[in-house]
Amino acid sequence: MTYYLLDTDTLIDFSKGREPVVSCINQWIKNGDVLGVCPINITEFYAGLPHTARKDWDEFFETLMYWEVSQSAARMAGIFRNEFQKQGKTITTTDALVAAVAQEQNAAVVTSNISDYPMPKLQILSPRENM
Repeated sequence: MTYYLLDTDTLIDFSKGREPVVSCINQWIKNGDVLGVCPINITEFYAGLPHTARKDWDEFFETLMYWEVSQSAARMAGIFRNEFQKQGKTITTTDALVAAVAQEQNAAVVTSNISDYPMPKLQILSPRENM
């Protein structure tokens, strides 16, 4: 069983029926893999969601694993930002938090924004590229 944290761009692609994202997610569900989100992904997704679509997406999100931002993940996100800042790279707080939650849950981040997640120990999958 594999654990996947669906980043916001992946959720948006899925909601718009974009391939190969839809096929990847449906295959993972069929395989019994664990698909999850954290508060950041839900917040960003709902920020662009029309009111009329909320009920359907409420139901979809109920099928996903929900991973909180723990205190240790928050610390790790701060460390990520600090370490990359020293290297001259800016990592947003939201991306650092998503990465830290994924790392804590041993989940791969599913995103097409690969450059947002330069953390060396983090597994990144891009459904828009060959998987």
